[in-house]
Amino acid sequence: MPERYCLNRFYLGVITATLALPCSAEFLQWRNSEIQYLHGANYNEPFNPNDVSQSIITITHAHGWAYGRNFFFMDTLFTESGQSSQTNLYGEAYSTFSLSNISGLDLSYGIFKDFGVTAGVNLGENMNSRRSGYRAWLYGITLDFNLPGFDYFNVDFLRQRVTETADIGTSWQITPVWKLPFEIAGTKWSFEGFADFIGRNHGAARQALAQPQLRLDIGDLWGNGKHLYLGIEYQYWHNKYGIKGLHDNVPQALLLWKF
Repeated sequence: MPERYCLNRFYLGVITATLALPCSAEFLQWRNSEIQYLHGANYNEPFNPNDVSQSIITITHAHGWAYGRNFFFMDTLFTESGQSSQTNLYGEAYSTFSLSNISGLDLSYGIFKDFGVTAGVNLGENMNSRRSGYRAWLYGITLDFNLPGFDYFNVDFLRQRVTETADIGTSWQITPVWKLPFEIAGTKWSFEGFADFIGRNHGAARQALAQPQLRLDIGDLWGNGKHLYLGIEYQYWHNKYGIKGLHDNVPQALLLWKF
């Protein structure tokens, strides 16, 4: 069986299994699934002087269970102009185990809500290339903060090991994740997103990647809220892919369906 076919089946299986999890009502304490469409016009790519235009379809799913929470997303990136047409897949999956839930103790203190142990994997594939894709494995701790106004504010402190396309050893990664809902003149908004701060690793430079989103619940305007959102995502990527001097500053149009 061709390797590319196996990889396609693998990614399809991960997506199908993840989206099927909400069917188990007894297992889940809460869940959130989304389909996002993003479009940007001035991405920078290695060895390419042109601005690259891309559309991105992102599937995300998160849920909580008795001992913690799981999170997954998969990006499908379609190049439209600026370089040869190609399709890329990129996904991440993480599990966080709550020390409060596992121990049965209340570990909250001041602004700290909970402490957790986290492990995850990052996978990337260029569907137009025969080269093996990106692989990274991560593990560490997570701090959940109790901050006024925020639905959540979590920070992961992780050790990262990249094994493909080449084994370049270990580094560190710090990732804050947040959601801040608010209202303006009776309309419902949220400011949410994440940032990755990744340490230097052999030939890879230090990286900073931030993808904050500003969302408007447009479904709420006609009485069907918490499903359809319109907004903008800003992508800032310093030393993109770990390449020193390659940066992204890209505003992206956002359309999102939550289910």
